[in-house]
Amino acid sequence: MTEQVKIKLMPGGHMPEKKTAGAAAWDCYARIEGEPLSTKAIAGRERSVKIPLGFALELPAGYHAEIVPRSSMGFKTGLRMSNSVGVIDSDYRGEVCQLLDNVSLANVENIKDGDRIAQMLIVKDPDVELVQVENLSETDRGTGGFGSTGKR
Repeated sequence: MTEQVKIKLMPGGHMPEKKTAGAAAWDCYARIEGEPLSTKAIAGRERSVKIPLGFALELPAGYHAEIVPRSSMGFKTGLRMSNSVGVIDSDYRGEVCQLLDNVSLANVENIKDGDRIAQMLIVKDPDVELVQVENLSETDRGTGGFGSTGKR
């Protein structure tokens, strides 16, 4: 049986959708209401601006959703997600939102109502148990990290 994710649209919200048959994620749309001309201006260096995505969801137990940026946002704008990825737990029922920073020094970035600004992945939670131990097994890499294997 295919699992179902229930979507509740907020007033003016758009249903997330996949634009191609091979898409892994659903595009999500900005829901800007009460702003002049339905646009949210994000000034240069402005941080953690919450943009509603126009829907709430009910995920099956054992799943979570991840809100990630669309590649075009990073390529065409100075906007970056404040928290890199948004994790939506299966018991959350509020409107899904995206937090954005404008890393531009001076450019104002405008988000219009209905702009595709994020993607949503639906992910099955791993079924694991955390066990505290005194020692871990040895590996060739050991504790090397942060570029320890070199550039090439």
